[in-house]
Amino acid sequence: MYWRFAWGLRRFLKTPLTLEQSHQILKQRLEERERNLLTVVRSSIYENPDSPYLKLLMLAGCEFGDFERMVGSDGVEGALAKLRREGVYVSIEEFKGKKEARRGSKTFSFNEVDFDNPCLAGQLETISGGSRSAGTRTIYDFEFLENKYTVHHLVGYDAYGLLDLPFAVWLPIVGIGPAVVLTSTKGGRPPEKWFSPVDKKGFRPSLKNRMVANYIVEMGRVFGTNMPRPEYVQLHDASVISHWAAAASQRHGGCSVRTYTSAAVRVCQVAKERGLDLRGTTFMVGGEPLTETKRNEIESSGARAYSSYGMAESGVIGTGCINPESADDVHFYRDSFGLVQHSREVAHAGVSVDALLLTTLLPSAPKVLFNVETGDYGSLERRNCGCKMQEIGFPDHISDIRGFDKLTGEGMTFVGTELLRIIEQVLPATYGGSSNDYQILEEEDEQGQTHMSIVVAPEVGEIHEGDIVRTVLDELGKKQDTKRMMTNIWSQAGTLRVKRIQPYATPRGKMLPLHILKRK
Repeated sequence: MYWRFAWGLRRFLKTPLTLEQSHQILKQRLEERERNLLTVVRSSIYENPDSPYLKLLMLAGCEFGDFERMVGSDGVEGALAKLRREGVYVSIEEFKGKKEARRGSKTFSFNEVDFDNPCLAGQLETISGGSRSAGTRTIYDFEFLENKYTVHHLVGYDAYGLLDLPFAVWLPIVGIGPAVVLTSTKGGRPPEKWFSPVDKKGFRPSLKNRMVANYIVEMGRVFGTNMPRPEYVQLHDASVISHWAAAASQRHGGCSVRTYTSAAVRVCQVAKERGLDLRGTTFMVGGEPLTETKRNEIESSGARAYSSYGMAESGVIGTGCINPESADDVHFYRDSFGLVQHSREVAHAGVSVDALLLTTLLPSAPKVLFNVETGDYGSLERRNCGCKMQEIGFPDHISDIRGFDKLTGEGMTFVGTELLRIIEQVLPATYGGSSNDYQILEEEDEQGQTHMSIVVAPEVGEIHEGDIVRTVLDELGKKQDTKRMMTNIWSQAGTLRVKRIQPYATPRGKMLPLHILKRK
């Protein structure tokens, strides 16, 4: 793997990808969506006897010829929707191996590695940073980084008018950080600065992750790309990014910063406190929802923000609209994916949502997705917004995107099942009471920061609040690099608090272990 990575990196950085080439690639992919889907399905599913999807397709009586005719008559989304109704889909719990897939009288057990692309050698194996499942193993191919990440980076930044402006990254040295640095460099414009909210001492990454981050920078310099070395900037030192953005905007008439949503809010709050002018600064944010409150807080500093939506297993799914109807309105990358929705119940929330189901159209994708739930729900529509992303060929919009299987703060995400174990088992066993006496509460304050509160019923008795916070963080941060990184960021930000109140109930009177409190 290391040899493939070293050789692949050299070839990847040798020739930059241009904006004109990116437009040509997109044009061809949009024209050949149906053919690309058939290619992926044939090679990765029907010709792969171990494919989880093949079992579901055979149960539905769908041979490849049937699927080919279905796509020809109903199109990509039409065929996917029809097969979903026949039981050919994978829930987020089934995808993560946390629940068996039951279809009629048949039961199947899947594991995340079952969905790895069998046609992909992979130059880089990494662990996701704050995605749908802490510790998701994803193998990236440099062809995917080029034809997916870099293409979309170039056309998106051009649409926003940012392509010729200085660019900084405030993302960790594992997970999405290296991918952003690599792909922007492939596009001919490496970031001027790479700030990392965690350092190697803070979460003790594995040898593999240390080698990958160091090798990318050092070999990038050997190849003449002048990649920046990561600089450790904690969340409470957001003034470093504020000063860089203000100075860059003044020198060049604008700049951009790629970071998590809450981190962008922190930068703008500090800028206002210190009288820094962020006009001309654009924040490209992700990792958590860009709510109206967060967007208003960013814009009050003079800056602007666009949201991106994605997951580790797929890459970026959509990027922000220049003329949005809601704060997190994104253009769906239909050149790379098929997308349908279905109604499903969320057991720990007592509601039904219109879940998003994603399908891979690119042969180089690290995971083969075929009607797989992303763990999110939202609104999907096609409308005429008049922005450049629509002109390129992306008329479909996803907005009001929220996760139904996770809680997210500071761009770091923990899935509900991890928190459920802590709430229902660890805390009662350690501090007394029952599972009904504890709850995790997600809420957004007036400054746009997302906080997680550990709700503890007064009946539990006297406790030390700091001990409970440490217990939760210790449990969440066990074993894996990414989990330690995520808890390090939550610890820096003071994301977790304790509230001595009765756990919240739903309008129907249900007392659920996870509760999201919306601001009025």
